[in-house]
Amino acid sequence: MWAELDPGSADPLLPPRPGPAFYDSTSQRWVLSQYDNVLRALREPRLSLYDTRPSGMDVRDNSIRVRLKTRAALSAARLAEWRARIERLALDSIARLPRGVSIDFAADFARPWSVATATIVTGAQAIDSGNLEQLARRVSEAAADPSNPQLEAEATIADAELNKYFERGAIPMGGPAFVALSQTLPAFLANAWLGLLRHPAEIKKLRNQPDLMGNAVQELFRYAGLARKVSRHAADSVSVAGIRMSKGERATLLLASANRDPKQFPDPDRLDIARDAAGQVAFGAGSHSCVGVSLIRMAVAVATSAFVQAVAGADESRTIEWHGGSSFQWPSELYVYLENA
Repeated sequence: MWAELDPGSADPLLPPRPGPAFYDSTSQRWVLSQYDNVLRALREPRLSLYDTRPSGMDVRDNSIRVRLKTRAALSAARLAEWRARIERLALDSIARLPRGVSIDFAADFARPWSVATATIVTGAQAIDSGNLEQLARRVSEAAADPSNPQLEAEATIADAELNKYFERGAIPMGGPAFVALSQTLPAFLANAWLGLLRHPAEIKKLRNQPDLMGNAVQELFRYAGLARKVSRHAADSVSVAGIRMSKGERATLLLASANRDPKQFPDPDRLDIARDAAGQVAFGAGSHSCVGVSLIRMAVAVATSAFVQAVAGADESRTIEWHGGSSFQWPSELYVYLENA
C-alpha cells in the first residue's frame, strides 16, 4: 500500500496523463491537460471564471475588489503573527499524542489543528468553532462532489450562514477562509503526507534539511494538489492551446494532470522535495489564482514541519480509504507511529 503505485492505477494521487486538447461532446467542453496549454489558459484574460451575462460581470468586478482587500489583509506581519501561534499549537498538540501505538494523524492532529488555525486566522469565537466546522464541512463536501444536488442545496444554506457570521470578521472573505483552512487544508495535508510516507527518504531528507521546507511545499502542491480541475468560460472568441473557442464556450483545465506533465516536470510521479516546482499550477495562475496562497503555504509548512519531526513511519497494516468526489479526494484516515518523545 505504501509503495510507489503503478502510474496506470486509479489512485487519486496518480491523475490521468496529460494529452492534446480535445472537445468532449458529452460535457460540451474543451479539455486541456498539458502543462503549457493549461498555463496559457489560466493566464488568458478572455477565459473567465464567470459567464458572459451582465450579472456575471457584476460578480467579477465585486470579486476583484474583495481579492484586493484580502491580499492587503494577508500582510507579512500578520502572517508572522499567525505563524507563531499555530506553530506553538502544533507542538502542543503533538506532545499530547500517544507513542508506541498506531494513531490516525489526520483525525488526531490535522483536522483539529486546522480548525483551530481557521479560528485564529478568521477571528472566530472558539465557542462557535464546532458549529462553524459543521457548516464548512457541508460547503467542502459539495465542492468535492459538485454533481450531487443534495450536497449543493445543503452547501448553499451553509455558505449563507458562514457569510453572515463573518460579514464583520477580522479579514475579508472570512467564510471562504474558514472553509479553506478547516476543510481544504487538512484534506490536502492528508494527500501530501501520504505522498511523503510513500517516499520515506524524502521525510528523512526534510528532517535533516529543514531549510528545504519552502521548496518542499511547492513540490507537495505539485504532487498532491487537491483540486483536480477548474472550469473557464470564453468571454469572447479566443485561440488557446491550438484550438479556437467561440464566445460562451467552456473549458475544463486539468490541473493535476498538468502538474504531472513530464515535459515540465521530469519523472513526474516521483515526489522530490529538491525539485524546482515553483511553476506548479495547483492554485491556478494569472488573475484568478488563489488569493490566499501565501496563507495556505505558511500553514502547510508549519504542519508538515511538525509531521516530519514527529512521525516515525506508516502503519503499513492499514489500507487507504478515500473520501470526496469527482473534483477532489483525500485519505479519510492516515495511520502512523510517532517518534518516542
